[in-house]
Amino acid sequence: MVRRSALPAWEVPGLLIREVEAALLPAVRQNPDAALQAAVGIWPSGRLEEKQLAAFLAGLSDNTGEIRTVLLRWLAETEDPEVLEDLARLTCRPLRSADAVFFRSDVRAWITDPHPARRRFGWTALHRWVEDKNSESFFAAFELLPLVFDETDPEAAQSAAGLFGCLAEYSPQETKAWLSELSSKTRQHGRRFLRSAIYVLPGETADHLRSLLREE
Repeated sequence: MVRRSALPAWEVPGLLIREVEAALLPAVRQNPDAALQAAVGIWPSGRLEEKQLAAFLAGLSDNTGEIRTVLLRWLAETEDPEVLEDLARLTCRPLRSADAVFFRSDVRAWITDPHPARRRFGWTALHRWVEDKNSESFFAAFELLPLVFDETDPEAAQSAAGLFGCLAEYSPQETKAWLSELSSKTRQHGRRFLRSAIYVLPGETADHLRSLLREE
């Protein structure tokens, strides 16, 4: 199995973890308040699979205030890429569904955090939100993407590039319009990121970006 985690692990196959999650769903739906309590109890165990299960359970709670508090604590305790991915995909799900404006503020705070791992998490969380294919997530992505032009961490920039590619796939016309509306000065400032992102863009959008960069 290929893992990106440095945490100790039981080496449990992902399929089996999904089976455990499915088995827990009926009980959690009957008592959603218990989900976050269980997640908080499981998290300190330290193994990769246990943290992944904690991320899953936390995302089934409907107490967004408590989720936000727990998430902030967990983000201060881990830099593991697999865990951060699950926190972005699963734990953030109630947050992005409950209040788009509030979640956009969360994402902005993460991607402007001094710590690179938090910035990587922020771009991944925004990417997962865009995958929901709602207009609020697209608006947030177009608003926040210029922040990556100042990014110094290669992994955070790579996470942002994945988001950019997803955005171009789901909303190609709006993405091309956004690129065209960037000022020449802004495109010059973001040239390094934009040139690297060309390779993750769909063909038509990539060609449009190449033509804009050639004009600079």
